[in-house]
Amino acid sequence: MSKLARDNRNADITKIQIARKQLGLSDDDYRTILATQGNGATSSKDLDHDGRMRVLAHMQRIGFRPKSKPGAPSRRPKRPTPAIDAAPLVRRIRAQLISLDRKPDEYADGIAKQMLGDDAPQFFEWCNLRDLYKISQALGIEQRRKGVPDGR
Repeated sequence: MSKLARDNRNADITKIQIARKQLGLSDDDYRTILATQGNGATSSKDLDHDGRMRVLAHMQRIGFRPKSKPGAPSRRPKRPTPAIDAAPLVRRIRAQLISLDRKPDEYADGIAKQMLGDDAPQFFEWCNLRDLYKISQALGIEQRRKGVPDGR
């Protein structure tokens, strides 16, 4: 079984268990649904893909409502768009992060948090120009320390 197929199977089984809990099904009722909709299965792990889909569809017909729909936005916030005057510095910081072994944007967020303490915004893109320049300087020092060309 491929990793993708295994991940999908595990996600389906988790949805079935969430539906069971949300509907408040007794063990006997749950096993009856598995047996009738899942071609005699006694456990959600015994279900094939079609059986899992039939069980989920049946549970939705009797009242299960998933919390999020497929394709719904994730809980993780997107990176904010910087102000127009800060955009060049943000692009420079991102280029510096790429030159430092493709560090994520969260690395710059951590630098901002360390430099500014509790006053630091959640995302480095929200810092004022002076603070963005400080972050860029700190990344420049890191680039020199690692021997990475800094683009000058």
